[in-house]
Amino acid sequence: MRSDEVLIRALTAAGLPALAAFRCSYGEPFEDVVEQQIEDALPLRYLASPPCFDGRMLIGTDRIGEILVVGAHHIEPTLVPDVGYTEVIAVASGARGTLVQLPQGREVSLGELMLYAIFKQMHALNRHPRTFVRVDRRNRRSLALCDRVGLSEDRPDRDASLVQRWGELPRHG
Repeated sequence: MRSDEVLIRALTAAGLPALAAFRCSYGEPFEDVVEQQIEDALPLRYLASPPCFDGRMLIGTDRIGEILVVGAHHIEPTLVPDVGYTEVIAVASGARGTLVQLPQGREVSLGELMLYAIFKQMHALNRHPRTFVRVDRRNRRSLALCDRVGLSEDRPDRDASLVQRWGELPRHG
């Protein structure tokens, strides 16, 4: 798949029905939690997010409009300076393993493509160059994705089942 075959855009209220049908879990508990959040309150929270949180929820679709990947990020208001936090990256169950060819010829996963789109938005929003995610320690795929994009500094999380992964926003994605 070429990068121009994946349209990444902001979630709108009109996209809620398609998002409610989005499936990203193969039955792992950490996947079930993400799928439930996407199906339930997460999109509504982002659509109603106050401007001070600068929240963005993105969907990546194929040419016919099927959702392939979902991402959401906001400013973490408890940290100074205002660090960007990527709250979710989820690839549709049927699209896992899909590689996207970037214009320069490099291939990336759909999750990586979404993270680069989020990082690009974070740069455009002039966020602090440090950023982080929270990942279930059992989720090897997500931990490997973090390593590929430079989020490799482990920090403990208040939830012992999660680890925070920190890094610098890449200059180019």
